[in-house]
Amino acid sequence: MRPLIHRITPPIILEAVRAVRARIRSGVNVATEWEYIAEGWAYAQTHPEVLGWNVVDILEVYKAKWPHFVAMLEGQQPLGFSHESTLANREEINSHNTIMIFAYGLTLASRQLQTISMLDWGGGIGHYYLFSRAILPEVSINYYCKDVQILAEYGKELFPEQHFFFTDDCLDFQYDFVLASGSLHFSESWEEIFIGLARATRGYFLLTRLPVVQNTQSFVFIQRPYAYGYRTEYLGWCLNRSDILHLAEESNLELVREFVIGERPGIVNAPEQCQYRGFLFKAKT
Repeated sequence: MRPLIHRITPPIILEAVRAVRARIRSGVNVATEWEYIAEGWAYAQTHPEVLGWNVVDILEVYKAKWPHFVAMLEGQQPLGFSHESTLANREEINSHNTIMIFAYGLTLASRQLQTISMLDWGGGIGHYYLFSRAILPEVSINYYCKDVQILAEYGKELFPEQHFFFTDDCLDFQYDFVLASGSLHFSESWEEIFIGLARATRGYFLLTRLPVVQNTQSFVFIQRPYAYGYRTEYLGWCLNRSDILHLAEESNLELVREFVIGERPGIVNAPEQCQYRGFLFKAKT
């Protein structure tokens, strides 16, 4: 008979524990989830554990949480949760801020429209599509989502009537509302992608859940998310606020509103600790 802990613990959690143990044996301090990487993106060339987001473990976590996530969107209770959380309650203040910021941008973009086209850059398997339907049930959402191949292909299975991409072909079109939530900073060439998203915006562009610094240059960090069941590591940018706003101005975008979300991950050895922020832009006419 298996020990009690194995019989009552979900398999995905057991896998996370095994992954952490393996990393400890390899000499990596897995307790350091967030860490400054002085050599920048070149770090990935000598660290094969940096697999990024296109790994099956992330999809399996999403799939395991999906039924509960869908159920939590029903009714009139607060939307203070995210697919990345434990889904233990609906009143996580950072998640609530994130979703209310999204609701603000989506509502502005959909004014006087019965149908809205939306590009969700880094949208996983379509979590924000369900949030948009819960927030504006009277508006028809023509949803386009771009993410890594593993996630995009499963998203298409969930929502075959919508549009999922794992290439940049989605940037060949224009949209009423463009969303990049917790995603842009995971791309080495973030400026190039920002410009592409700006060109794809004919209405509003919400760039949010972005780790931002104000007094230092943009720098690279690593996140080791083994505790969440993700057997991978990924690099990301902490972006300088002035650089973001300058690039927006050059990309013919007007700042409508800036937001503070509340997340402040402690990045070991970072030259400045970041704060997660959001920026709602509008395409200039």
